[in-house]
Amino acid sequence: MLSPIHPQTWYANGAIILGFFFGTFAFATIVTLVSTGLTVLLAGIGVLFIAGAIEGSRLVARVERWRVFVGETDRPAPHPYRPLRGNVLAVLRGEFADEARWRDVLYVAVNFPLTILEFVVVGLAWAAALVALTMPVWFDSPAFSPPAWLGSIAGVVLLFVAASLSQLVIGLHRQVVAGLLCTSESRELRRQVETLRESRSAVLDVEARELSRIERDLHDGAQQRLVMLSIDLGLASERIDTDPAGAKELVHASQEQARQALAEIRQLVRGIAPSILLDRGLIPAIESIIGGGPVRTTIMSDLAPGERLPPTVERTAYFVVSEALANVSKHSGATSCEVRCRRHGAQLAVEVWDDGTGGAEIAAGGGLAGLASRVAGVDGALTVSSPVGGPTLIRAVIPVPAGAAAGYEPK
Repeated sequence: MLSPIHPQTWYANGAIILGFFFGTFAFATIVTLVSTGLTVLLAGIGVLFIAGAIEGSRLVARVERWRVFVGETDRPAPHPYRPLRGNVLAVLRGEFADEARWRDVLYVAVNFPLTILEFVVVGLAWAAALVALTMPVWFDSPAFSPPAWLGSIAGVVLLFVAASLSQLVIGLHRQVVAGLLCTSESRELRRQVETLRESRSAVLDVEARELSRIERDLHDGAQQRLVMLSIDLGLASERIDTDPAGAKELVHASQEQARQALAEIRQLVRGIAPSILLDRGLIPAIESIIGGGPVRTTIMSDLAPGERLPPTVERTAYFVVSEALANVSKHSGATSCEVRCRRHGAQLAVEVWDDGTGGAEIAAGGGLAGLASRVAGVDGALTVSSPVGGPTLIRAVIPVPAGAAAGYEPK
């Protein structure tokens, strides 16, 4: 009964009117770009026009998601897009082989006739209601004559019909937008399962390489020294009665071998997780590695002094910073660097910025790809912004489990 004055009715009417003009303009623009691109496709620049049409459809999709859900508190999430990064072939693959982008293009084509039909139907309904309601004025009839009276009653009824029709039409259009431009629960679940499968597989690969490195370092280093230690102690036990001085030298040599083996084992463990990270936390561990580097590095953190995070979060953030700083010192040519750690609710954001020459990218088999896999393994995301000429910003966003919202206290 309140539909003619309900806010949702006027949200719907505004969305329908805006959709008519915006849908017509968007369709004309996208069709012009596509036709121009096909015309000059053989000249080589046609691909740019078509790519512009695809990205324009993506912008249209963003506006449409806002338009049809204006006034609504429950909005479905937009479908995810492939990132445009890497070499030229990877960018072209992301642009032209992305299902989400082509769904946007399809929506532009479908939206054009839909918005015209919606505008005409809803407009006629409201026009009929207003004409009937104001019939005594238009036909200059006495106010209480039966035709005018019946026309006014019909106009009141048509007001409810037109208002309900507006809400119904925009509700149906929301279903179209939700189906083409938003991710459904099942589609999002499949995407998350696929992402989880890929990230877990990448983490297992990283773990296998790490175990191989540990095994190789143990075999080539500490294990050889321990073997020599065992031999020297065996010789010392044989000479202790006949040659005490020689046995003493062998014991001293064994002590040196034991010290060196212990140092190598400590170095190996430091590559897995440094003791300062386990004992004092993320910020002290980062401070321990930025002091000895060749590039002047500062650290900015909004974490409370002594605040601890879950071990997985701290270890992942530490390796992101250590690997990024290693790249800065080896490849960037930078003169200054900043490490930033910020807590945003249930997420930890770690950034490494430098003023070097740039050009860093996540390439298959590279160190940054390994970092991205490690971060993805904890359901995080790693992004790299590094235009040629610099600067470079490596940013990792790592989720902090809900149980650690108030800070993690190690046992």
